[in-house]
Amino acid sequence: MEKAQNLIELSRFLAKLNNQKQFHIGYCGEVEEEIYKTLKEDFVHEKDGISFWIAKNQDGVIITAIGLDIDGTSAEVWGPFLQIVSLPLQHQLWEQVVKGNSSISEFYFFVNKENITQQQFLNEIGAAKTGEHLILEIKKENFHEMGEIRSKPYEERDYPTFEKLHFEMFPNTYYDAKTIINRLSEHCILKVLKSEMNDVVGYAYYEIDSEIGEASLEYLAISPKAQNQGLGTLLLQRSFDGDVFPLPYYRNSFKCK
Repeated sequence: MEKAQNLIELSRFLAKLNNQKQFHIGYCGEVEEEIYKTLKEDFVHEKDGISFWIAKNQDGVIITAIGLDIDGTSAEVWGPFLQIVSLPLQHQLWEQVVKGNSSISEFYFFVNKENITQQQFLNEIGAAKTGEHLILEIKKENFHEMGEIRSKPYEERDYPTFEKLHFEMFPNTYYDAKTIINRLSEHCILKVLKSEMNDVVGYAYYEIDSEIGEASLEYLAISPKAQNQGLGTLLLQRSFDGDVFPLPYYRNSFKCK
């Protein structure tokens, strides 16, 4: 068991497994080039190297891997990826990962429902299930524009009602309201819907990667008081029409209530 050293080798291994539902992990992409780019940007650290731990077989081929996308005292777990059915080996690697990252107090997993092996592993380590999420895809040729849609870019005065709604809809999520606001940029966008009283009653937060022509819709929420009026559909369509396209391809993995 060792720290990963070769990003190309690691990206190829992750892409191979993540294209199969029985191995799929939600945080990780499926395209080798995309995975490599993300690993290079988010998992390579000057002092600690690559935050990915692997085990190889006797031929030097990767058979299991676990990565951590660390944010303060919490981390999104890329994996566990396991090419062979050997939970004892995976437990050993996980124990090494946890021991080497003692400052992390919360680990978040995103395991495909058909990834039975990892669901069993999570049960064995006592992980608590906090929800179920969807991964959807839409291509530009399948998108139909809508007419006038009332949504606006976020403004600083929106923060109090946005923070309240975000906490209500996603109380134990990976990005709290403050983190979302701090991430806002040309490529990290927050669109809001407002009531007549100027309160935020819905929002969509998404991150665009123009280099690979993809976007990730991280959050979509409508206040319970404003649901069943088609506002979620309008907000989603407006996000596609206004910012995501003309990206050639939109990949969407999102949480929605």
